[in-house]
Amino acid sequence: MKFSIQKSYKVMMLTPAIFGISILAMGSPACAADEVAELKAQLKALQQRIEVLEKRPVETQVVTATGDKVAAPAKPVQKGYFLIPGTETSLKIGGYAKLDAIYNDKSTGDSHPAGDQLFLPYAIPLDKTNPDDKQTVLHARQTRFNVGTTTDTTYGKLNTFFEGDFFGGANISAASSSGSSSNTDFRVRHAYGELGKLLAGQTWSTFEIMDSLPDTVDFGGPASQTFMRQGLIRWTEPFAWGSMQFSVEDPNATLDNSTETDDDHFADMIARLNFKSEYGSYSVAAMAREISADNGSTVDDSTWGGAITVGGRIPAFGKDDLRFQFNYGNALGRYMTTKFKDAEYNSLTREVETFDQYGGFLAYRHFWIDNLRSNLVYSYGAADNDTSIINTDALRDATNKEFQSVHVNLIWSIVPSVDLGIEYLHGYREVESGAEGELNRIQFSAQYNFF
Repeated sequence: MKFSIQKSYKVMMLTPAIFGISILAMGSPACAADEVAELKAQLKALQQRIEVLEKRPVETQVVTATGDKVAAPAKPVQKGYFLIPGTETSLKIGGYAKLDAIYNDKSTGDSHPAGDQLFLPYAIPLDKTNPDDKQTVLHARQTRFNVGTTTDTTYGKLNTFFEGDFFGGANISAASSSGSSSNTDFRVRHAYGELGKLLAGQTWSTFEIMDSLPDTVDFGGPASQTFMRQGLIRWTEPFAWGSMQFSVEDPNATLDNSTETDDDHFADMIARLNFKSEYGSYSVAAMAREISADNGSTVDDSTWGGAITVGGRIPAFGKDDLRFQFNYGNALGRYMTTKFKDAEYNSLTREVETFDQYGGFLAYRHFWIDNLRSNLVYSYGAADNDTSIINTDALRDATNKEFQSVHVNLIWSIVPSVDLGIEYLHGYREVESGAEGELNRIQFSAQYNFF
């Protein structure tokens, strides 16, 4: 049974006036005529007053079948959330199911099986090692599920978020040489809590400018974008023009494309500025990180490096927009999808040495009509490797030097919760020996959002 205080008030206000009119109506018409007219006027005034009160937000009480009273919110919860009964917490569930059908003119092979399912630039096979090995694959590994909560507290909003997809398993790793391409192990993408301005958990790195990422059908994205989710602690200070962010994040450095140093002393430190206006959104971030190595005998050294990233989204004609990102530094390493080495160990000087790396992309999104759009994305990245300090000729020749990629697509939102897309991708890789590799891919996707 539900009981509204507002409705009760309306009944209480009207009942005496109605009762009075009824009593007067039973008396002398001559004596009561003036009184009835006066009471009718008062009744009309009361009705107008009640109509005004009904438009105001008034707290109600819900009486359950057991007699418990639960206060209903005076204001609606956030869009997409629903209030959990008996609590002050709102819950949101989301995600989507997605199928990708992909044709590659070259397979990335057993060493990088996931490279046939999403674009991994460092996995592009070199022409001399893979002359023509066509590959077709259909998978639903990008399918994801997420759940979030929000609660008002005296310290601001308490938000939690969890999300996972099915790109887990050993074969997603660049270092993996085993695993099945049909593996669909569940993995954690995001898992964090946020109270007011403080966030802790695993989510997008503060060095990752999400607002600049292009709208591609392929899950991997441009060859030289920043792309990193990891454990971190972040403080966000909002302002009228945007926000400032500071974070400490998981270091996890590498001295080559597959070997962790396993000797990290300090967390990566990142600071970022975000600007938003009618002219677009823009961000700039700077990072400082220590890279160290210690094998317990001959190798024991560390050095500091850094990097910057600038990115944003600029409104264009109608719903169109231009997105961009530029990254530069001597310790970009794993933060960029090229996966250049974080540093190199010089066996002659017995020192860890850094080297310059850079990359970025430019993307334009055009709407043909409201529910039909296309994206054109070009990306370039390179590393200024010091080949003189690489120990062997084989390692020197295999060191990645340059990457490029082009995405062209057409995406149709057949209904608001369903996207059908087709995309052409061209990828290019060059190593220090001068050997090159190219990849051409045609991809169709069908994405069905849960809500």
